[in-house]
Amino acid sequence: MKPNDTITITRSRVGKFGSFVGGVALLVGILALLWTGISTLSLISIALAAVGIAAWAIFAPKDFSGFITGRQARQSLTAFFSTLILIGIVAMAFLYVRERVITFDMTQSSAFTLSRETLDVLRRLARPVQITGFYTSRSLAAREIDDQFFRLYESASNDLITRRYLDPDEVPALAQRFGVIQDGDLFVSYLSEDGTADPNALSRVFRSGRQERDMTEAIMRLLIAGSVTVYFDESHGTRGALDGTQVGLSGIHNGMQESGLVTAGLNVTSIADTGGDIPIDARAVILPRPLVDFTEGEVSVLDRYLQRGGALFIMTDVVFTQDAFLRETGVLNNYLWSNYGLRALDAAVVDPGASTETPLDILSYAVVSNTVTPRLDPSTAPAVFSLARALEVSSSSPRPSVANGRFIMTSELGFAERNLELLGSTNTYVFDDGIDTPGPITVAAWAEDLETGARIVLIGDSDFASNGQVVLSNGNGILITDAITWLTSIDDEVTFAPVTTGIGLPLVAMDDASAQILTFTVVVLIPLSVLIIGIAIWARRSRA
Repeated sequence: MKPNDTITITRSRVGKFGSFVGGVALLVGILALLWTGISTLSLISIALAAVGIAAWAIFAPKDFSGFITGRQARQSLTAFFSTLILIGIVAMAFLYVRERVITFDMTQSSAFTLSRETLDVLRRLARPVQITGFYTSRSLAAREIDDQFFRLYESASNDLITRRYLDPDEVPALAQRFGVIQDGDLFVSYLSEDGTADPNALSRVFRSGRQERDMTEAIMRLLIAGSVTVYFDESHGTRGALDGTQVGLSGIHNGMQESGLVTAGLNVTSIADTGGDIPIDARAVILPRPLVDFTEGEVSVLDRYLQRGGALFIMTDVVFTQDAFLRETGVLNNYLWSNYGLRALDAAVVDPGASTETPLDILSYAVVSNTVTPRLDPSTAPAVFSLARALEVSSSSPRPSVANGRFIMTSELGFAERNLELLGSTNTYVFDDGIDTPGPITVAAWAEDLETGARIVLIGDSDFASNGQVVLSNGNGILITDAITWLTSIDDEVTFAPVTTGIGLPLVAMDDASAQILTFTVVVLIPLSVLIIGIAIWARRSRA
């Protein structure tokens, strides 16, 4: 511009400037409404659009009237508003898809669609459920990958399931209320009236590498929470379910409650003395290492319970006295042998081939394929037993309706030490041919009456379930959890068909920052660029 040049402000120029400002502000206001709803930006933009259009009508009424009434203007106006409508439809569709978590499985075999079993469980949901994940900043990549999978549940449940992620380092009190143990812990819970997760109605997601099954079983436990009761026998000097010491069982007791099971105590001796029965709501009864053997009357109580489809979880240690629990010639041991083909031997398990500190501290060397504990893998997380008791399983079923079997055994080098007096007094254990039983020796066994529905798990150790031992190996926790699950028949609620495809989802993980950039590009940048180009073409033609 030369020094003598002047800028002449005319009514026509003010009007055209107002039309430009009004049009741009109107588009920004519409996009702001789509992006953030009613906000300061959207209100200011709409107000500015109104001022700009008003200035156009006041200072250039002929141009404004011609824009509205002229043929070319009508065509331009139609094109303009058609573009605005198209932009609005695209923006709203994008935001809807982004918020509604719409997913598509493009594989021919539907390899990345939730299974029929999961969909059946989700149809039972009647209340909002939240998946709460605790991820630190070090696990953001894992969180994004998990999130793609959790979106499938949100979509399949018609938004009854929602997702929320928290950093346990930022909310330590809440993480403690949930019972967070490690980075990446997951929980499913009902939502309270205020929309927050209810820590008193939650189920931990136990991760085993089978992502869908782990999540669906956690939801299933939430659905049955409060409807399954497990009793701990408190007679005969058993380990205490509320005992928080190293020898107590408070760990597994609290874990069962965390999984939605109702726990309570009972006294088999008192029930027998009064001629009563085990409560009708008992899905399972745990006998956590009684010190004294059961009488005829007490065995009758257990028999009546099993005859109506009950379940027993029996833990027994090596016996060193004649009246010890489940001695080989005892009443209860004979009952188990004659009715279910299981019994405990008066022998200790020794295994030089699979042990820790001493051959008496044995590992679950061989886990036979079974339905009791399908997750127990001795190669990655073996169960650890201390001074375990040898068990025996009958080779022929005592009754046609009874099925039984062993599911944890020692190595070939293991044997059952029969000389318990020498073992107890001098800690000596040497295999005596003809006296001791050669391995592999059974450490855990099961039995099921297919006619009555009765189930029994017999394990020749109780230390493995104590507070001091259950934390030493993941295998101990898996063994307890799976045994309780099988005994209470929770696993019968949802059974997964064999899956031969991979477990990973071929989805593109995108963090929040990238998602914001993509949304801004689709909803704002591209429409705004189209509008600016259109206005520029219109302004150039109007000058011509």
